Amino acid sequence: MGRAGPGRVKRRPGGRRARLVAEGGARARNPALECARGGGFSRTGAPSGHNGGARTKVGKMNKIRSCPRWVFIILLLGLILAASAIWHSLRAKQTPPPQAFIALLLPDKPASGKYSLAWQDAASEGGVAMMQITASQLVDMEPEQRARLRGIILPDTIHRYVDAALTGVLEEYVQAGGALWINYDAASENAGGRFLDKPALSRLVGVDYLLYRELGKQMVRRDLMLMPPSAVAELGITPGRFQPYPDGKSALLQASTYGYDQAAFSYLATRGSFPGRVLAQGPDGTLIAGVRDYGRGKVLFVNLPVTFLKIRTDGLWLQSYLHFFNSQVLHLPQLASVPDGVGGLVMNWHVDDANAIPYLDLLKKLGFLEQGPYSVHFTTGPDTNQPGDHRGMDLAHNPKAQDWVRRLSERGYEIGAHGGWAHNYFAFNINEHNGKRWEPYLANNKKDLEKLTQQPLTEYSAPNGHHPDWVTTWLRQHGVLAYYYVGDLSMGPTRAYIDPANMHGRPWAFPVSANGGIASFEEAVRNKLPSAQMTLWLQDMTRFAVQQRVARLVYFHPPGVYFYQQTVREWLAQTRTLGKQGVFHWYTMTELSRFLSQRELTQWQAAPAEGRDASWISISAHNPKTLARQSWLLPKTPTPPMLRSGQADIEALPDAWRITARSGQDLRFEYVQTASNTLESSHAQ
Repeated sequence: MGRAGPGRVKRRPGGRRARLVAEGGARARNPALECARGGGFSRTGAPSGHNGGARTKVGKMNKIRSCPRWVFIILLLGLILAASAIWHSLRAKQTPPPQAFIALLLPDKPASGKYSLAWQDAASEGGVAMMQITASQLVDMEPEQRARLRGIILPDTIHRYVDAALTGVLEEYVQAGGALWINYDAASENAGGRFLDKPALSRLVGVDYLLYRELGKQMVRRDLMLMPPSAVAELGITPGRFQPYPDGKSALLQASTYGYDQAAFSYLATRGSFPGRVLAQGPDGTLIAGVRDYGRGKVLFVNLPVTFLKIRTDGLWLQSYLHFFNSQVLHLPQLASVPDGVGGLVMNWHVDDANAIPYLDLLKKLGFLEQGPYSVHFTTGPDTNQPGDHRGMDLAHNPKAQDWVRRLSERGYEIGAHGGWAHNYFAFNINEHNGKRWEPYLANNKKDLEKLTQQPLTEYSAPNGHHPDWVTTWLRQHGVLAYYYVGDLSMGPTRAYIDPANMHGRPWAFPVSANGGIASFEEAVRNKLPSAQMTLWLQDMTRFAVQQRVARLVYFHPPGVYFYQQTVREWLAQTRTLGKQGVFHWYTMTELSRFLSQRELTQWQAAPAEGRDASWISISAHNPKTLARQSWLLPKTPTPPMLRSGQADIEALPDAWRITARSGQDLRFEYVQTASNTLESSHAQ
């Protein structure tokens, strides 16, 4: 066959050149539409609409083959997109509506269980209703379902990678009125685990951070943390944890520690002026925490690894910012952590040896025994510093000490063990690896006290704060419910752990509270703290417990009281007055532990009330045993809450509504949020 010359068309049956000539310039037509509706020309060149309906199978195949390949690609993509839309729609319809107003956002690939457990425990202990959802569940939600979430938490350590779809959903969510808490290194890595040049959600944060390309490892600072007094109060942080910052220029307060020289925190270097309210900062102005408006919503940025700190015995920051997010940003209800929603203190006496017994008479003279109950712990062995020194209490052969143990027990005080039989000898020699050698000291102390009280021992305090993990295991195995704790400084009772294996059922830890580096009268003496300052701190602790409706622990050794007798008189006068008003209560570790263990069983949900407008919230609660004495604290509004089912008392407090269950396993009530705090209505606008 010869080559086709210029101006000639080599005709091949069905060839593209042949078809174009036969169509006489049919390029003006849309071949995609022609293929789709069966129009155009067959391979023979005859118009397909003029074959009298007598199309052959070959003709049909020829017509399909005549379509350009890119048409099929477009059609295929369209089918894929349609199928995907249908699939997502079905998944969204199958996704149950959120059963809480706050969601902890987890990656689709399961993260380490201990990290998500740390958040769930913080929410449970803080009385915050929080659910867990995965990234794909959030993306798949219908907009109206997503709008039911008042706040979303993107945690550090767990959720370092977010894809483009999730990034877009989160930004739209905040723009529409939702609240997003972005924590530390959240959304900081790509799918391969490498740092991004800029965190995926940095636009929402409002400052530059994670400056790895520029600073390398120096992007992580380790320095002091400063806060204005107003932020300390709004975060619900115990008095004494922040002290005046000695720069002489500002009213900022400095986070302190107990037992260490200085409290230094790790946070990411930041650049730029934060377009919102700064809650915490470094000495050089680095943003550590702040909240800002974004669109119709809010963004809380916390530049601390609070998840990591929680599982390393410093859970105050996770719990405090969760409290702030729940109560100050979202104005949501809270399940109180104390019976009947009445705040109070645990007073823990440590009676180390025989020398402390005479000072118990001084405590009686000052009026301690007119109040209570308290948690009083004894070291009962015959020695203190080393075997055979006979400087211990020797409870088994000390009638006066025996009399005091019986009298305090009969008054309803809880008698506990202070270490293992020989105070200093035990404290200075135990470590993480020698439990078998020292367990008999714990057993002897327990035996001495139980013989006198005829009650099982339920409380413990570590001498000099030395508390290896095997001690907790031993306490758990021997029925002890609670222990004094020098970790998690200034927190309320908590399930403390480093490795959370078998966490549930562990005794409750009662962290000590401290005024800077001073927690007890004898420490105040050593540091020459003026009596007026000690008085102020103890009275501040009492007011804090009353106003926040929480419990905190204070401790001392009886001999230290001798130097602060006027402080004690003024403090006890305050607690007596508040107790008579019904707003303050003395608790023992055992009483609170039993209450909190019962409270852990409570499941409660917050959701929009059915049949009402978006401002009405419905709270439903269930406990398989009883809800008795459990209280919910609600934002104060002019409209009283309404009890729908169950038995409960509704009280109007100066700053809140308090609903306290009287009995029963189930409770349901409804209350009104103010319009400014109803985020779902903002989403719907």
